[in-house]
Amino acid sequence: MSNKLVNIGIIGSGAWGTALACNLSKKKIILWAYEKKIVSEINKFRTNKTFLPKIKIPNNIYATRNLEEIAMCKFVFICVPSQFVKKIILQFKKFYKKEMIIIICSKGLEHNSKSLISEMIKRIIPGSKIAVLSGPSFAIEVAKKLPTAVTIASKNHRDAKTIAKLINSKTFRCYYSNDIIGVQIGGIIKNILAIASGIVESQKLGYSAKAALLTRGLAEMKRIGLAHGAKESTIYGLSGLGDLTLTCNSSFSRNFVTGLLVGKGKKIKQIMKSNKTVSEGIINSKTIFLLSKKKKIEMPVCNSVYKILYKNNKIKETIEKILSRDIKKEN
Repeated sequence: MSNKLVNIGIIGSGAWGTALACNLSKKKIILWAYEKKIVSEINKFRTNKTFLPKIKIPNNIYATRNLEEIAMCKFVFICVPSQFVKKIILQFKKFYKKEMIIIICSKGLEHNSKSLISEMIKRIIPGSKIAVLSGPSFAIEVAKKLPTAVTIASKNHRDAKTIAKLINSKTFRCYYSNDIIGVQIGGIIKNILAIASGIVESQKLGYSAKAALLTRGLAEMKRIGLAHGAKESTIYGLSGLGDLTLTCNSSFSRNFVTGLLVGKGKKIKQIMKSNKTVSEGIINSKTIFLLSKKKKIEMPVCNSVYKILYKNNKIKETIEKILSRDIKKEN
């Protein structure tokens, strides 16, 4: 590997990290992978069959298992599952430089503290520059360079615009925002609702039920988002409504497929054991349940997902309970 400064580092060689790297084919990129075999496969054969089979990985991408090599990068994209971000950031802290911008692509909460990933990183690396990338984007479609639009959020307007320009392309359109909270909240809640959507699909409850679920689920996203200081416009944007629409309606979504399997009687432990990729909605449903109770935020759909996954509540009875709630005015 050359000692020349590399512009972009991506931590995480799963489907999304690899797809993002493939999309940035005109930049020099270091892609960090946990698995030794994936590093070897990318560098030797330009493939990642574990996560993105049939996708040819461009020659501008260099894979490594050494986090220190990411210290050569100004822009560092975090693409590992949300439950592993804390561990990675603790390891990466010693290589961090003040010129770097950390871009969070993981969607979730830090379970123990129930804090946003941006808040958790700020605690570990005080003074770090943080941005968030989110929006309706399936990894395989991004890797194939199919048209996609996402949001980049940073409290620093200049940073958000710089990153948007950096990764924007003819097929990967970037909008920028300063609502770092709203963009993260959308990504968290849509995964839980995607599990609910998969359950509804598995029960053959129809399109009307799906439409009702997404609409009332969006209301819950808005409720918890505003409680945390998100902007309402963000909830109705790409990282909120946009991502919700995509994730709840396709078998490309890990969380939607998880809901389908749960609806067909599979237990969560079985699903997590058999999946090579992580459905973040499983873990986040528990965190959001605890958080909503603590803050007294009404979230019947999200909390029903938690009870089905962790308390073994019957699906039919859970749906009947939601439908039999008191009649109320729609906000």
